[in-house]
Amino acid sequence: MNKDPEHPSRIVDRYLSRYRTESSLGQNFLIEPFPIRTSIQASRDLGLDVNSHVLEIGPGPGVLSIELLRLGSKVTAIEISQDVCDFLDSELNHERFNLLNGDALSVQWPDNITHVVANIPYGISSPIIERIQEYHQSKPLMGVALLVQREFAHRMVMKSIPKDRGPLGIALWLDFECRIVSDVSPSSFRPQPDVKSSIVTLRPVLRTELQDVNRKLIRKISSWCFGRRRRKIRTSLRDIPRGILKIGRWSSSDWSRILDNLENEGETMHGFLDKRPEEITPVQWTSICHAITR
Repeated sequence: MNKDPEHPSRIVDRYLSRYRTESSLGQNFLIEPFPIRTSIQASRDLGLDVNSHVLEIGPGPGVLSIELLRLGSKVTAIEISQDVCDFLDSELNHERFNLLNGDALSVQWPDNITHVVANIPYGISSPIIERIQEYHQSKPLMGVALLVQREFAHRMVMKSIPKDRGPLGIALWLDFECRIVSDVSPSSFRPQPDVKSSIVTLRPVLRTELQDVNRKLIRKISSWCFGRRRRKIRTSLRDIPRGILKIGRWSSSDWSRILDNLENEGETMHGFLDKRPEEITPVQWTSICHAITR
């Protein structure tokens, strides 16, 4: 590839001269070098190099793909828009670039991905995050760098407590240390989105607190309780759905016995039960679920 990179705005202009953006796909293309360089550097801090295999979700006209390839990484890009795929086929011919036309939520991902680097369409941020975690559980990643809506980024990192603490941040905490690297203004995109954005990194972490604890139980119980934010944990657990009971193959009488045991656990556990979900830290959710399955 050329040593002097083409300005991303020129690449986007070339695309827009041929095709219209599809608002239903959340197409907002980066036109400024700074957020692209920032995403690349954040990924390099997570081990990205010439030996890496990057999954890029929604590459658009390829402004981020080009920089990843300039670094020497192998890139597999998944793009749902046929127009974008046609553009990339005509513009980006590189032996280390593989383009898949399809939905990133249903297309099979390669087995040897080391990193995910993407400007995620805002409308599918949550399901994409969930799929990244599912992939990481069976095929561990080295790191993830995502450009997402700023409000969503705050919930990912649980920036402000209690406002930003919720099921998303609790679930991510199980696998990653999440950090906001940089904010990105709407003027960095074409067309400009109505919301502000942030670049977030996910660094894999092994948490000793999760030994002998059912991860699915943590996610399901915390999500159930956060759906009833005004209720205390005790009240929400008394009204648990059958789907959660199936995790431990508990009967209703089993669950009643478990809750009675929690009440008798001592002052610490009793204190957890008196709180509302946003007052409970991830470690405390782990303690509650550990006590439930003991």
